[in-house]
Amino acid sequence: MTHHSPGPLSRLIHCRRGNIAVMFALSLIPVIASVGFGVDITRAYAVKSRMAAALDAAALAVGSSTGTNAQLQQVGSNFFNANFPSGTLDATPAVTFTVNGDIITGSASASIPTVIMNVVGINQLNVAATSTVMRKITGLELAMVLDNTGSMTSNNNIGALRDAAASLLDILFGSYTTHPTLKIALVPFSAAVNPGNEAAGLVGAGSAHAPTDPAGWKGCVMERASPHTHADVPASTALWARYVWQPAVDNNYSLSNPSSILSNPSYGNGSTGPNLGCPTAITPLTNVKAELQGAVNAMAAWSRGGTLGDIGMAWGLRALSPEPPFTQGQPWGTKDLTKAVILMTDGNNEVYKLPGAAGPNNKNTAVNSDFTAYGRLDELGMVGATTISGARTIIDGRLATLCAEMKAKNIVVYTVTFTSNLASSTKDIYRNCASDPQKYFDSPTQADLKSAFAAIAVQLSNLRITQ
Repeated sequence: MTHHSPGPLSRLIHCRRGNIAVMFALSLIPVIASVGFGVDITRAYAVKSRMAAALDAAALAVGSSTGTNAQLQQVGSNFFNANFPSGTLDATPAVTFTVNGDIITGSASASIPTVIMNVVGINQLNVAATSTVMRKITGLELAMVLDNTGSMTSNNNIGALRDAAASLLDILFGSYTTHPTLKIALVPFSAAVNPGNEAAGLVGAGSAHAPTDPAGWKGCVMERASPHTHADVPASTALWARYVWQPAVDNNYSLSNPSSILSNPSYGNGSTGPNLGCPTAITPLTNVKAELQGAVNAMAAWSRGGTLGDIGMAWGLRALSPEPPFTQGQPWGTKDLTKAVILMTDGNNEVYKLPGAAGPNNKNTAVNSDFTAYGRLDELGMVGATTISGARTIIDGRLATLCAEMKAKNIVVYTVTFTSNLASSTKDIYRNCASDPQKYFDSPTQADLKSAFAAIAVQLSNLRITQ
């Protein structure tokens, strides 16, 4: 068979195919570059956004701190690195802070390797962020009124609350251990409130305050009768009474048998004793961070009785007031001083009734409710209703009245509802309680709760982001 060499036409066709392949390959370069720009620039924006948020928090921390330039640089770096750990999104930013009077400027820059753009010789992208804050040195007195009811045991929600409160302390205190212009009080509430060291003086002579005695009085008090139920008036005007839950089928213990007293949050609805439903004591206004951190760590979820946010809020007002029983607060109207409160709950305001057996306890068919700081619904009549639904309406109304009174005193009111189990009416009450809608935070998840407390702390820092 005779083989013929390719003719001129065949060679031309082959040559053209090669040109077309080369041309097609060359045409792909801008396409690849375009896709690369999209992918890599999206990564760069993500780094810049995350870096800017971390820089804002760090600049706020520097602004609320004092010290040498090196110390302030360290404060800023610590806060930045906590929010943007080295290597995040393949970036390791360089961060600097400058302090010029009351102006703090933070700068961050980083280079990130490209994923696709290196095809066209672009091996890295440089990103930068800046943040400038202006100090506004004013005083702040804050009461944290926090739900410590038994439902907070679910999913260790009480642990999430401790973490959220601790993050607020970190932001507000900055590098201070003892703050010159900041005081915070912690007011845990459940079915009652425990005034702590002030309790003995509130109930008159002859009432021992022995929190270490399991059969003794822990310090919770019964709320006073009208017109002093929520009033900010001292014990010299009207005494409180000791909170003592007497033995009954729904609180099955005996004073003659101390081992029957199970006064520990880990027992839940099966807890027993005269202090059942009595939470951790109030920590009055203090500027010592360690004292507050210890009090936050000590918070526990105490079951039984119910959720009485109105009583918690009343003690929040008393903690901020310069009048007895707590006198750590500065006078109302003090210049350059903000008084604020955070009211947080994971439940609807309600009086509880044990529905069935729990540990040694059983349903009490002779009463309409558990015991609370208002007594039982059918015993003392301090709520004004004998049904749980009727009591909720009254307690919600009392809370709304307290919120209005506190706002009239120029107290800045923040409210937080936590978990997804709350009634829409409860959310409305808390939204209306806040000083404005931006100061109400609905937090369905633990992450939302922590974000809410961090956002409140930034607002309360009295620092204004200018860039």
